Amino acid sequence: MIGYLYPLRTYLIIGGSIEKPNPMTADWVVPLSFNPPLLGVAIGKKRHTRKLIQEQRDFVVSVPTIELLKDVWTAGTISGARENKAERMSVTFVPSERVKAPSIKECQANLECRVVNEVETGDHIFFVGEIVNVTHGDGFENEKPAIKEYKFVMHVFSGPNFTWQGDEIIKP
Repeated sequence: MIGYLYPLRTYLIIGGSIEKPNPMTADWVVPLSFNPPLLGVAIGKKRHTRKLIQEQRDFVVSVPTIELLKDVWTAGTISGARENKAERMSVTFVPSERVKAPSIKECQANLECRVVNEVETGDHIFFVGEIVNVTHGDGFENEKPAIKEYKFVMHVFSGPNFTWQGDEIIKP
C-alpha cells in the first residue's frame, strides 16, 4: 500500500564519523516544522545506520543529483555492518560544522541534524531531527531548488528504478 505514495525524492542519510562514515539511501524523509526547523526520517530497525544514529544522536541528510545515482544505489544496497561502503563510493566525505556525522561534498545540500525525538513505528524508527546547520551548492538559491539545472533523484518504487523528471526511468 505504501507504493501509492511513489515516486518520492531520494536522499542519503549519513551516520557515523568522518573516520568511518555510514551513508544509507532513504526515501522516507519529511519536513515537520519551520520553527524550530525539524525533519523526520524513517529508518528500518535492522539497519546499521539506525544503530549509529541512536548511539550518536545526530545525522546528516544529503541531497544527491542523478549524477550520483551509482553511489546512491551502493549506499542503499550494501550493509555498513558488514562492509565499509564509503570505500566503494566515489563521493567525498567532509566534516560537518555542527554534528559528528559527515557531509558529502558532491551533494547539492547537507542538512546537519541533532536527534530530538524518536518514535517506534512498526518495523521502522522515526527519527525527528532538528536542523542545526545547512551547507549547499548552487543547486539551491534562497532554499529553492534549481530544478531546471539540476536533476534531483526520485525513486520510482522498489528496486533500481529512478527518475528525475517522471517519464524517464534510470537504473544505476
